[in-house]
Amino acid sequence: MKKTSFFVLLLAVLLLVAACGKADAPTPTPFPATAVPPAPNTAVPQPTQPPPTDVPTEEPAATDTAVTPTDIPEQPDKFNGWPAPAKTYDPLSRTPVSAAERAALAALIAQYPPDRDDTALALAYKGLAAPPEINPDLVTEPLPVGTRENLNILKYDVNTVSSPEFVLEFVSDHAYFWFDTSPGNVEPVQADLERAGAAFDEIYERNTAVFGQENNPGIDGDPRIHIVNASPINLCDVSLANAQACGLGGYFGSSDILPQSVDDQSNEREMFIMNGALFGSEAYIDILSHEFRHMIESAYDANDWDWEVEGSAMLAEDLNGFSGDPISRGNRFLASPDQQLNRWVDGDTTPYYGQGYVINRYIYNRLGPELYKVFATHPDEGFTALDDIAANNDVDFSGGMDLWLDWLAALAIHNAEGAPEKYALRDGLGTALARSIKEYPATVEADVNQFAADYYKLAGDGEVTINFTGSNHAQLLPVLPTSGEHMWLANRANYSNVRLTRAVDLSDVDSATLTYDVFRDIEQGYDFAYVSVSTDGGQTWQPLVGEAMDGDVFEDNPSGSALAERFYTGRGRDWTQEIIDLTPYAGQEIQLRFEYVTDPILTFGGIAFDNIAIPEINYYDDAETDTGWTAEGFVRATGYVPQEWFVQLIIFEDGAPVVMRVAVATDNTAVIQTTGSSENPPILIIAAAAPMTLRPSAYQLDFQ
Repeated sequence: MKKTSFFVLLLAVLLLVAACGKADAPTPTPFPATAVPPAPNTAVPQPTQPPPTDVPTEEPAATDTAVTPTDIPEQPDKFNGWPAPAKTYDPLSRTPVSAAERAALAALIAQYPPDRDDTALALAYKGLAAPPEINPDLVTEPLPVGTRENLNILKYDVNTVSSPEFVLEFVSDHAYFWFDTSPGNVEPVQADLERAGAAFDEIYERNTAVFGQENNPGIDGDPRIHIVNASPINLCDVSLANAQACGLGGYFGSSDILPQSVDDQSNEREMFIMNGALFGSEAYIDILSHEFRHMIESAYDANDWDWEVEGSAMLAEDLNGFSGDPISRGNRFLASPDQQLNRWVDGDTTPYYGQGYVINRYIYNRLGPELYKVFATHPDEGFTALDDIAANNDVDFSGGMDLWLDWLAALAIHNAEGAPEKYALRDGLGTALARSIKEYPATVEADVNQFAADYYKLAGDGEVTINFTGSNHAQLLPVLPTSGEHMWLANRANYSNVRLTRAVDLSDVDSATLTYDVFRDIEQGYDFAYVSVSTDGGQTWQPLVGEAMDGDVFEDNPSGSALAERFYTGRGRDWTQEIIDLTPYAGQEIQLRFEYVTDPILTFGGIAFDNIAIPEINYYDDAETDTGWTAEGFVRATGYVPQEWFVQLIIFEDGAPVVMRVAVATDNTAVIQTTGSSENPPILIIAAAAPMTLRPSAYQLDFQ
């Protein structure tokens, strides 16, 4: 059968396996969207600062204006070639930021990617004639025990789908418990079923009180949730002989709440999948609390950042009395705190779960249960939701960035004697590992990830002056625009649909060719980019086929979740020139679209286009100016954007920590004067923040 995608929010791996798997993807960036960092808090003491230094004078920032497909400048009579590539910067760039780079930064912040709409995509690409009506009858009598159904289950490590038979074994107040009849699954006993049912009913009440209500009664009209316990041989690429090697605990598949007319592999019910081999264990109940949190989140914000999605699910474990795993993962993160907050990885995810847990635990402590529920149910992502909460409630922080900086300090001092209450985390968590500087003078040349921090203990006794120099630039991708300063870049976000569209008039030509340069850094088999044409005003879209496109090997689309036979997916190393024949559309007025569709978790760098041309109509776009495109999540970006730096100093007065935010000059330098101590050393925190990018930034510290 045709294998369509399972878009999932999490594959929680507990017990022996510390990493998270994916079921068509288990949520990096959005970039915590705060355009301007908060001013230093004058209510707390500031370290001694030197007189202001002269900084380079910069031209005013350019302002991009909205462009419609009809605002097309005249093309030159003769194409004179693409402009030369822009210059590159040294890692510790001291070159002043340009107006174009500032404009690109502003655009990345303003152009947050649109949410993915699976119904709209089915209408556009799958031949769906009209949006389906979802109006199920309310189920008042539960399904009878003994009911049998075949359900679609994702084998997460190879991203393929099967449909084993399940039997309904137990019904609780809030859930059905289904069990796979395949070999390798447990045969549940009544006592364990009753314990699991009672435990989940308690989790249901607690999770809905903290995180909000799931869609209820939902797509099937049934107020009960379906807990589907699958055999390890259907969840993982294992045999009966090594079924215990399946490290998947469970996952929530968001495609199951879609109509089958939109996704033909939907199970059309509110459900999550569990590893049935774990049934009867304490870990099984723990995973129930985690996966139910994911189900709840899908009702409010399907494309939040990975740290919120996975971290709040770890918080659900903690609040339901299963604190061991969240604390253990949190301490893995604290042992190496230079870890980008707004990213996820395809590898060892343990410290990323831990980081997400620690910041969600901090937000929960700081907001309290009532406002945390506002945060958990907020339609905006991450820091933007915190900005709104700060603006509309009596809280002691100004927004998401302000709270993030407090959290960075809390990682160092939350368990210190005399630490203010606003830095509290929880018992069992350690502190961020810091590098000790024991002798002066000393020089440190280092880099730090975006939305992450390095920590230093000033353990040498005596007065010390610290000169900080940070790079002025953050590179957005591993590559720079192929020509000029700009490229069309898809902003990065989970469960998003980014589009770049324009009208193209081919009515006066008999043949046409589309050429462009493309760079892709996309999660293979889960996220996809397309180039397509519409001849009916944008109601439906026909995918185009390029010579350099993917889709010709099974690994590109193992679950069949792509919307076309050919597309872009996977991770490229450089720009590729693409050629597409548009002759079938000659003699017509069409719309041309570049489109990028992501799943609910884990995004890499994304996709970028440059040097777009249709020579037969004398159309050449080097992205240096707007030429009639409608951009929805795409940004006309420079290769670099301004790098923001944040420096904090923690000193100890009478043994109690005092946190000071250091003013960083516009040329990204700062001077800090303090007194080092081998007994109670001050702590220096260096943090960087630039949107979109997954690349670290360089800095230098001179200790005198």
